[in-house]
Amino acid sequence: MYGVRESRPWWRVRVTAVVLTAALVVLIVSALVLMFYGGEIGAGIADYFHQRGLFTTIWTHSQVPVALVFALFAFAPIYYFAPDLYDQKWYWITPGSVIGILLWILVSLLLRVYLGQFNNYSLTYGSLGAVIILMLWFYLTGVAILLGGKINAEIENAAAQAGVSEAKQRCEKTAEN
Repeated sequence: MYGVRESRPWWRVRVTAVVLTAALVVLIVSALVLMFYGGEIGAGIADYFHQRGLFTTIWTHSQVPVALVFALFAFAPIYYFAPDLYDQKWYWITPGSVIGILLWILVSLLLRVYLGQFNNYSLTYGSLGAVIILMLWFYLTGVAILLGGKINAEIENAAAQAGVSEAKQRCEKTAEN
């Protein structure tokens, strides 16, 4: 996305990829668990602390924003550690991560609608239909993440062309290059 050559050793790239994948899995699974089982989790917490009324109302209205925050926090390490850049600043929320999350939600919803209307995968592929659908969803998720990263790279490139001293131009690893 930034147009730089990879200069890290191959083992460091692989370790970074494994760690980022593990972190992404934990955060995304946490967000999905919160979305699908948030009501049961909230009821269990409310019963444990004997706070059924107000806590349940607050929990019901806050579980979707908390799940979106988990997803935003899942994208932040990817956009910071994945590119081979120096002198980066850490941002929890970037324009690319917001657009990436919105694209991810949009393609997931569109895939869900498509599968609800035109689901012939099990007839054509048998039991492999679910695997094909999952792989398609992984692909679309990857595209959303990459588009978010490209947006961040283009914003930084535009900032460098506008004269911001800390911003890097395309194909530049540091601000001093």
